[in-house]
Amino acid sequence: MIITPCTTGSDKGKDLLARLADRFQPVDDSCRDAVADILAAVRGRGDEALVEYIRKFDAPAFTLDQLRVRPEEIADAHSQVSRELKRAIVLAHQRIRSFHEREMEESWTVKREDGAITGRLVRPVDSAGLYVPGGKGGSTPLVSSVLMNGIPAAIAGVARRVMVTPPGENGRVNPALLVAADEIGITEIYKMGSAWAIGGLAFGTETVNKVDVIVGPGN
Repeated sequence: MIITPCTTGSDKGKDLLARLADRFQPVDDSCRDAVADILAAVRGRGDEALVEYIRKFDAPAFTLDQLRVRPEEIADAHSQVSRELKRAIVLAHQRIRSFHEREMEESWTVKREDGAITGRLVRPVDSAGLYVPGGKGGSTPLVSSVLMNGIPAAIAGVARRVMVTPPGENGRVNPALLVAADEIGITEIYKMGSAWAIGGLAFGTETVNKVDVIVGPGN
């Protein structure tokens, strides 16, 4: 008789748990250092650093005057997007707004017996930076990120919403992203992505005014 080893259900469970426990790997320090260098460059050299990184990683012929999306670019984007997609964006806007309006928190106060007043004051921040991934070469734009970042900020009463998204190799932004931004009233849009975009929003540059909070996919 030949006896072959077998794995019991319990053993399989242990193997699975071991693999799950080992799935968290240490972060590569070289990545952390590279990001720190990028942030320091943007903080120290502002627009010059932004353009340098955009040229290196996204659009080789990019110039500073392309950094902020112009109104005519938004108008042109509407002619490039299908009616079906526009209708879908409008419908999504309505549904997302309806949902998040129910999440609004309110200020309240309570007057105690001794006359002291306690409570909570809810106020929006003055400005928010909205990071929107452009997808590979701008071919897979995350329209949902425009809507899910921008609509709750508008409901909360954030006066200034700043959208950033990386340009394609041609220095342009996918028109679907611009149409979605226009639908929800975002007019301040910059063509920049990755760590240099976060640095620009956090520290500000000659062209980009800094914001109070930065949000986006993955928080």
